Amino acid sequence: MPPKPRPPPSRAVTVSKALSLLLRHAAEKEGLKMDAQGYANVADVLAWRKLKSLKVTFPEVVEAVASSDKKRFALLYAPPTTTSGESTDMETKEKESTASTDAKEECTAAALAASTTDSTPTHYLIRATQGHSIKSVEATHLLEKLSLEEKDKLPGTVVHGTFHSAWPAIVASGGLRCMGRNQVHFATGPAVEEVIGQLGQKMENGDKGKVISGMRRDAQVLIYVDVERALAAGCPFWRSENGVILSEGIDVVSGGEGGGNGEKMVPLEFVDVVVERKLGMGKIWERGQVVQQWPSEWAQGRNPKGRGSGPGSDGKRR
Repeated sequence: MPPKPRPPPSRAVTVSKALSLLLRHAAEKEGLKMDAQGYANVADVLAWRKLKSLKVTFPEVVEAVASSDKKRFALLYAPPTTTSGESTDMETKEKESTASTDAKEECTAAALAASTTDSTPTHYLIRATQGHSIKSVEATHLLEKLSLEEKDKLPGTVVHGTFHSAWPAIVASGGLRCMGRNQVHFATGPAVEEVIGQLGQKMENGDKGKVISGMRRDAQVLIYVDVERALAAGCPFWRSENGVILSEGIDVVSGGEGGGNGEKMVPLEFVDVVVERKLGMGKIWERGQVVQQWPSEWAQGRNPKGRGSGPGSDGKRR
């Protein structure tokens, strides 16, 4: 029996996907004014041709921010404060850019609260919290840098989720690459022990799993990174305001097929363990050694529909 066709996405999902496309990837090409922190004025966003064609409203944008299961968007309330009516949001943005992750979340909460009494789109700024491919968006303005000097703030788990077909390519290239984005994305769970303990419960096709920011719920291969060892070697890591861990990697000067050309990646030397969870294989790689050989057909396979297809790829909407 052929699988049932997927129902069309809901209106809320359509709006959220359109916002993600614009704020993460298409802003420059579409002529949307965006600052180094990734913020654009909501009025300008609503004027984008795709959102105009969908007749998206300000309340729908607010709802997309409020209801995102992975907190994909941040909202900032920055109404004019001068008598001339000119926008003076620079000081507000500067304060927000240096704030802690918790404080940034409070900024979004404050903006959502303000939207109940002030529905003027020009009084709000919106950005995607992570996932950018726009090069003008700078990590130092958008993200919180992780440091060995503040070990108590380091996540206990840093894991990249991907698919069967991507893992052989990752091994061949020597590490995780950004694949068109500004950084490689990592989640802060599930822990290795949790995954190993659930290996008897094989993932089914279409398994929704637990919502974790930074990784697709149906990821088949989980790559665990020793973040302290990576930081000590000079590999930068950042935390977004929705809790995703990101890294642009370090320059590669030698190694696998992807090495020697100066591109950046998170090398496999920083990987502790790799776990396959869909087939229940468990550990397939540990500290640079193959624990058990993965099926050769993975190298010829395709990622699940809609997912990326290269080293470090784990899909585009997290």
